[in-house]
Amino acid sequence: MRSRLSTWVTAWLLLGASGCAVTRDPRQQLLETTSANAVYKLSPEPLLEATRQLLAEQKYELLPSVDPLYVHTTWRIEGNLDSGASWSKIFVQVHPTSNGRAVVRAYRMAYTTIGRAMSHPSLGAGDRDSKLAQVPTGTYVLGEPLSPTKPVVRRAPDFEWEVLERVEPRFAAFLQTRAQHYLALGRDPSEPTEE
Repeated sequence: MRSRLSTWVTAWLLLGASGCAVTRDPRQQLLETTSANAVYKLSPEPLLEATRQLLAEQKYELLPSVDPLYVHTTWRIEGNLDSGASWSKIFVQVHPTSNGRAVVRAYRMAYTTIGRAMSHPSLGAGDRDSKLAQVPTGTYVLGEPLSPTKPVVRRAPDFEWEVLERVEPRFAAFLQTRAQHYLALGRDPSEPTEE
């Protein structure tokens, strides 16, 4: 018993020491952080159109909005609801500036479920046939998806980067070369580069 416990502890320590935690790509993280500060020389309409196209490509369904500068989606569910699933929805707000430019802010709401609540019997309440039957005809109703946590809302810099790549591809390429220089040489990206 004791040797089995020490084997498990050793295995967990080795996994922890080997870096099994997910670390983000520093290049992508730098690009996403930079795009989060982007101010576009565009009116909001092209930004909103690019946002809608990206959301459709990512299999999100758009919800109607009263605010013309706001786009949001329904829940996109990945996985099996019976064993566990990842739910997400995106909110995008385009803020016009006083000088005719615009800023994009995207947020992702994430929610994880770990299966379903217990199924429960249904005696067919409101069902005409079950009321007339001599013996009650019961069925089971699936439980709702179950989660021990609440949804989490965070900024979505990856989505903001995709909008930047779609709307300003030349500027996105420039940022990629700057990020590459910064990471390769350890230089400050604000210094001039030779091109």
